[in-house]
Amino acid sequence: MTIYQLLSPKNILLELEVDYKFDAINALVDTFVDVIENELLEEIREAIISREKIISTGIGQGLAIPHGKTDAITQNYAAFARLKEPIEFNSIDSKPVQLIFLMVSPYSDQKSHIRLLSRVSTLMNYDDFRSNLLIVPNQEDLVELFKQKEFCQFNQNKR
Repeated sequence: MTIYQLLSPKNILLELEVDYKFDAINALVDTFVDVIENELLEEIREAIISREKIISTGIGQGLAIPHGKTDAITQNYAAFARLKEPIEFNSIDSKPVQLIFLMVSPYSDQKSHIRLLSRVSTLMNYDDFRSNLLIVPNQEDLVELFKQKEFCQFNQNKR
């Protein structure tokens, strides 16, 4: 499973205007409304917010990766937001966040959950990639950006 395969233009919010991290998380969870029943959305929301309350998923460099696991779903889901203005996220570097990658997985697939978190973290370590995410003009190009970066990063050793 790759990041770009999880992302759909419908689950990408560009120039999102929010003031608080839980507003951003709620907006991202709401992007799943067309593919997940409302009662399951609430379980997803609770899983991610509960995890965020334990310790912030603001990992630094203007990025947060809120995530959670729940029995309410049987596959992985992801959403992405670029905020119009950075917000406080209690990040480890104490800097505000402008890029948010949200992910939720079923409890039954912890291996995939950890692997996907690792992939996102690896990609986001590249300054040029984060910079491109801040300027990409639309959702389709953002998915393509993830696709290209994943291919370059994870397939170069398989040649």
